[in-house]
Amino acid sequence: MIKKIATFSLIFFLVLSFQSKASIYKTYSGISHTITLDEIEESILPSNYSSNNLGDSAYVNYLDIAACDLYSKFNFKKWNGLDYDVFLMAYKGYLIMKNDGYISNSRYLTVMNFELSANNRRLWVLDLEKHKIVVNDFVSHGRNSGEEFARSFSNTPESFKSSLGFYVTGEPYMGKNDYSLRLHGVEEGFNDNALERGIVMHGADYVCSKYIKNNKRLGRSQGCPAVSPSIARWLIDDIQGGSCLFIYYPDKKYLRKSEIVNAENPGKDFFLSSGFALNLP
Repeated sequence: MIKKIATFSLIFFLVLSFQSKASIYKTYSGISHTITLDEIEESILPSNYSSNNLGDSAYVNYLDIAACDLYSKFNFKKWNGLDYDVFLMAYKGYLIMKNDGYISNSRYLTVMNFELSANNRRLWVLDLEKHKIVVNDFVSHGRNSGEEFARSFSNTPESFKSSLGFYVTGEPYMGKNDYSLRLHGVEEGFNDNALERGIVMHGADYVCSKYIKNNKRLGRSQGCPAVSPSIARWLIDDIQGGSCLFIYYPDKKYLRKSEIVNAENPGKDFFLSSGFALNLP
């Protein structure tokens, strides 16, 4: 996947809006390029869009434009940066799930990038209304998914592995791990056994910097995305009740077969009618 976006590279992704349609993975895999301000002014900024420079047959990726606009509003410089390509994939899934009626708590988008070391703060909770990063913290993966790095995933009960893909958050409850949040996996074959497996969000003492210092890695769960006990309750209260949660890893099978990842991108009419983006061409 793409390395963290450098100066101006965020805007570079809008150049991709004029390429032929391709899946997110194919479009963004391995790209590294920087453009000049002149190039941006000539071909990217919404104020410069016109029928003359686009042409009747030009393909405009409105999802990319809207996602780039939204991504720029979050100040990732103060936090561990969420890779744009992962954000784009999560945002696309969020929009599709919201349009299909899966999401009732549309304010928050939770993203976990399991491509990163467990010793990194690889959990982000994004407030899409206020454009704020509510949480950037540690999150565990399943003990059979890997040590410091998660590398293997499963939808099978008793596998003690994490499951990839998009979820809808359920309701909180008091369980064996204290205050917990049910997660409903919506991707058949990848995470739709989450409830049966007891995959929930909960607090765990092994999710903290002290545990990493003493054990050289974060603690692991039985497949649950466990978080620090210090944030568990208010985090769960914020994102509970039908918000979108996405667990990402560049697994080839998942990227190839996920119906959400490979769904048709929302077009101009969708954004204009839904009010998700401004300044569209």
